[in-house]
Amino acid sequence: MSQGGRKVRTGDPTDSISLVDWLFEEIRERILTWEYAPNDLLSEKKIGDEFEVSRTPVREALALLSQEGLLEVIPRIGYRVSSFSLQDVHEIFDMRLLLEGEAAARAAAVATEEELAMLQATHREWANALEQRPVSALEYLKYHDAFHMGIAELAGSQRLARFIGQLLREGTRLRMSDPLMSNLGLESEQEDSTRLINALMDGDVDRARALQQEHIAESKRRALHWLVEQGGTHGVSVG
Repeated sequence: MSQGGRKVRTGDPTDSISLVDWLFEEIRERILTWEYAPNDLLSEKKIGDEFEVSRTPVREALALLSQEGLLEVIPRIGYRVSSFSLQDVHEIFDMRLLLEGEAAARAAAVATEEELAMLQATHREWANALEQRPVSALEYLKYHDAFHMGIAELAGSQRLARFIGQLLREGTRLRMSDPLMSNLGLESEQEDSTRLINALMDGDVDRARALQQEHIAESKRRALHWLVEQGGTHGVSVG
């Protein structure tokens, strides 16, 4: 059942599950876009009142967000939006450098022509869409992560893809603060993707690894620059 453009619970348990999923996505998006800023306190009552739903689905949605690392449980109070530091930037991006570089190299070695053609077609569809209409930073970031996960999955290791997915999720808020995202200056991102696809299609293991690592290293540089500029504001720490 729909109300005001959202799902609401009925007596059907499947509707209750849908509501939890919907709440999870709505709250997650508000965290990712900084509407709920680092260190903000969220309670079941606050969220329930805001979305006009009962506490049970709110409790489940907040628990899922805490498992993803976006919220911290504060006993007898509720939840706090997780903060991050310079150390978090180094850890997330350095692990991405290692794992995604390896994934790109493996994909260059083992991916089939059909698989790479599908990756290239998806990339071209997005490139065309970006030329025709403006997109939000969050919308573009969803494509960006899908592209990176597509390469990870072509590497042929489910564990490797799973770890990369976790790192991408953990770094989403940092990347949402990236001036490249907020200004939608995405031409260089598209150029990076095109060069990487070409390396994959050529089966060039070393070039694929290097291009992926260069792309991630540049993202890390921008994230560090932004974080230092904040100087402890917005719930981030440079210590």
